[in-house]
Amino acid sequence: MNSKRSSAKPKQNLEALLRLAVEHSGKDEEAQNTNSNQTDEKRIDFLQSALRAMTGDDFETALLILRTDSTTIEQKIDSLDLIRDKIDDIDLANSFVKIGGAAELLRYIRTRDNNLRPQSIYIVAEMAQNNEFCQNYFYNEHIIPVLTSTMNDADEDVARGSIFAISSLIQNFPPGLKEFLSTKGIQTLVSCLNSTHKSVYIKAAFLIGSLASRENSIRDHINKQNAVSILLNNLENKNEYDDKLEATLRALSALSVSCKWSSTRDQNANAEIILKQIINNKALLDTCEEMSNFSQNILKNMTTK
Repeated sequence: MNSKRSSAKPKQNLEALLRLAVEHSGKDEEAQNTNSNQTDEKRIDFLQSALRAMTGDDFETALLILRTDSTTIEQKIDSLDLIRDKIDDIDLANSFVKIGGAAELLRYIRTRDNNLRPQSIYIVAEMAQNNEFCQNYFYNEHIIPVLTSTMNDADEDVARGSIFAISSLIQNFPPGLKEFLSTKGIQTLVSCLNSTHKSVYIKAAFLIGSLASRENSIRDHINKQNAVSILLNNLENKNEYDDKLEATLRALSALSVSCKWSSTRDQNANAEIILKQIINNKALLDTCEEMSNFSQNILKNMTTK
């Protein structure tokens, strides 16, 4: 499944989907009760009332579609798209938790079905970003160990989204960070640097750089997992901005502060050559001065060790 958001109009999509939910609910029940007129009238009434009352706030409607067994995977994906489009609003994110929406996302995340799991992970990531209420909710639901285990998933969307979600759940949230560390999170995160997916490598490198810039103990823990050696092997001189190179330099800059930098003499010698090339590369300097600054910082720290 692609985690990109749908370009269709969410409101119109939901109206159509909810009508399908109403129709299919009735059909399903008729099929199950061919010799009886007993149907779940309350459920049908609720669905119809939701359709009539639907306004700009479509979260409950989208959640209803996600919970309705008769709706298709494509219809559920459309509902997840709509939720993700709005979920970065803190008040809406908190309301979504309170109406039971987050619990539905966790159900999809814990399954092996990758149709709905990637987008559900992205929604959790955006809900938890700088939102202590949502961070607490997801922490109490013990989703951090699950997402840690999927950071190096074979599915690119699942892996990249999991790293994003972990970042949101542990940044500025000590309980989440503590749980992440206790589940061998650093070891798993560093292993993501060996991913064949460029986007997964970039997400992992950025999170490593962020964590390494926070505390000496975490930086040293990352260094013990051979992160520096892997990052150094991804150094190369470029004539234009490159997101992978920037992520690599950012992570190395943060890690180079530690005296426990782990790398071979040959790696250091090769890195010095490349870093000097980057620093003196005028074409690169014109497109990304920050990359040059990272390189200078790394080189300075390496030569003072």
